[in-house]
Amino acid sequence: MKTALFLTDGSVDSALSLRRWLSIDPKAAIRLTVVHPYDIELGTTLTKITCRAAKQQAVDRLENWLDLLPQLWSGEFKTETLLATPELAATIHLLLRPYTYLLVDDQAFGLPVNSDALINTSSAKICRLGDHSLALLS
Repeated sequence: MKTALFLTDGSVDSALSLRRWLSIDPKAAIRLTVVHPYDIELGTTLTKITCRAAKQQAVDRLENWLDLLPQLWSGEFKTETLLATPELAATIHLLLRPYTYLLVDDQAFGLPVNSDALINTSSAKICRLGDHSLALLS
């Protein structure tokens, strides 16, 4: 089974980008991992309370974001929140798990997919979701 990693900022735009990509082949057998990296507010002291609050906000954002995705997609779906920058979250996932695709929404994060360190950590094919001619299983 093919696998894909997608990092979201929880925005409507990122949900729509992923939705377009999923609609290319809604019957595709893909295991999709969606990661929502989050952080605490700048200037806030990292404590158990602030960490829990930030995590709960991230979980709530992710749940609301998931409502924007198609319900009839046949692939497997897994979601995670991670206290990290988008770059660190992607690197951690690419080092720990094999992925077929790294889905990149340039509008959401400006994820530095051109950095050699990120590209060399995995054999994942980088798919820019803004490329509407992209075939899901090509």
